[in-house]
Amino acid sequence: MSDNYARGRSAEVFHAGEGKVLKLFFEDYPREYVEKEYRNTKIVSELGCTSMKVYDKVEKDGRFGFIMDFIDGVSQNDMPTKNPLYIFKAGKDLARCHAEVQAKHTRELEDIRTFCTDLLKDDVMDFLTDEEKARAEKYIMSLPDDDSVLHLDFHTGNVLVDKDGNCKVIDWMTAARGNRAVEYALMEFLFSEAELFPEASEAQRKFMSIIRGSIGKQFYKEYNRLTPISEVAVDRYRLLALILRRSWNIEFEKPYLTKRIRDLIALYCK
Repeated sequence: MSDNYARGRSAEVFHAGEGKVLKLFFEDYPREYVEKEYRNTKIVSELGCTSMKVYDKVEKDGRFGFIMDFIDGVSQNDMPTKNPLYIFKAGKDLARCHAEVQAKHTRELEDIRTFCTDLLKDDVMDFLTDEEKARAEKYIMSLPDDDSVLHLDFHTGNVLVDKDGNCKVIDWMTAARGNRAVEYALMEFLFSEAELFPEASEAQRKFMSIIRGSIGKQFYKEYNRLTPISEVAVDRYRLLALILRRSWNIEFEKPYLTKRIRDLIALYCK
């Protein structure tokens, strides 16, 4: 292991030589999450969802991680600093990349339905009554089985753009399989209600909200051109998307998500 290359919420990334890096998670990061990301990345790499391959698992000083390919690229978040005009194509690139991922199919990833029903048992969902949880679980498990690859943390920070303009998706810990309408509903939330950078000023947040809306419009138009999806289908799976997002327990988003989840249970979960 050589010098530190990058640092995120859960891990540090180090150059490991020969076109590889070591993603080493922090000591308090649950080992089962490391194992899940390793397994998921291996599955999606073999499917062709990402060019990033994973190799050996590593333990160092009580921290766990794995070796993977180095991807030489800039996140979509940072692309406008290199090319301000990129903002006018970011949403289209994001949509094309998303459609390519969802075009892959597998039975190896976790079923999004069981993923969500397990989340209903977490403390973060204790704003629901036992009856609401039971109705939500029954509804979710009544939805058809499906096997499209879902990233479930798909945003401009997790898409890298290389020097040739190719987009590559990273960070697969949350990946699952299911109906792509779940992720479309999640994207609708991210482009409208999700928390923007909390450390930003009010003026900065207003500006970023406008930019986010513009990228969202590009995304929806291009995604539906490539792989149309109906509003009815998205509405049917919206509950799963919002349960997933509520599990992140982001303070700013709690009031909206709490109300919407309860409203959706009342509407769909008879």
